[in-house]
Amino acid sequence: MRLHLDHAWFDDLLAYLDADRERVAFLRTTVASDGYRVTGVQHLDDDVDYLDQRVDGAELADHVRPAVLRWAHENGDGLAEAHWHGRPGRRTVFSRTDLDGLREFAPHVLWRLPGHPYVALVLGPDSFDALVWFRPSPQISAFVISGGRSHR
Repeated sequence: MRLHLDHAWFDDLLAYLDADRERVAFLRTTVASDGYRVTGVQHLDDDVDYLDQRVDGAELADHVRPAVLRWAHENGDGLAEAHWHGRPGRRTVFSRTDLDGLREFAPHVLWRLPGHPYVALVLGPDSFDALVWFRPSPQISAFVISGGRSHR
């Protein structure tokens, strides 16, 4: 399965996430015949949307998750979240802390957005990792960027 994303959104997403501290972005998604299509991207504000930001982690302010769930719900879409692990040369994977947070948040997203996918992404300089909560639950193997580029 693939995640389809407009090239301008992809470039903007990478520029936002590749920072001196961890950042999180949210994406609205719909189900496509060969994967998922991104229909909107929302960056967070460093000054108001985080309780803590470090090089190796971030804690979101309490208002963020309800707001992004409402954003997806009001548009009839699913939700994806993305963050960056900037270590070149190694396969990009979710950290244990990432997985603990996802175990806690994913059931809530599925309850709030029934029938829609929830996707978690961690991007790196030369690879990415993705988890999908959806039935059926095919995993994402590539980003398809409009204009023919792809990111694996």
